[in-house]
Parts: sequence; C-alpha cells; structure tokens
Amino acid sequence: MEPEDELNSFPYDATVGGTEHHYRITQNDGKYGIEQDGVVIAEVSYGDCWRQVAGKPLSNELLQSICNHIAAHSS
Repeated sequence: MEPEDELNSFPYDATVGGTEHHYRITQNDGKYGIEQDGVVIAEVSYGDCWRQVAGKPLSNELLQSICNHIAAHSS
C-alpha cells in the first residue's frame, strides 16, 4: 500500500450515556468509519455540517462526541 493510500485512523475512549466505550475512527475518501468496541457502527461525513451517512442512528450525544474528536484530531 502506498503512503497516500494508507487510511488515517485513531482511537479514543468516551463515556456516553453512562457507559464507557472504545472507539476507532478511520478516514476514507472524506468519510469517517466509526468502530465501537471493535464493531463498525456508523459512517459520518462533513458537508455544511456533520451528519451520519450510514449505520444505525447514533444518539446526538455520541455523534457530537465523535465529531468533536475528529475535529480535534484534524487540527
């Protein structure tokens, strides 16, 4: 795999709704795959705002947490 083809991936832990989970976010073609405890649960993207584009609907609290971590990691 060429360096430009490598996926940008990073982990983080978060407590949402009183339960701690381990997440991994993987960027691919302007979208971000979201794994929760090793299972892919969603995909999000940014246009004029963050939105979920695949997976079972996430709670607003979890979606905000994920998007905040993506923004912090990107800056």
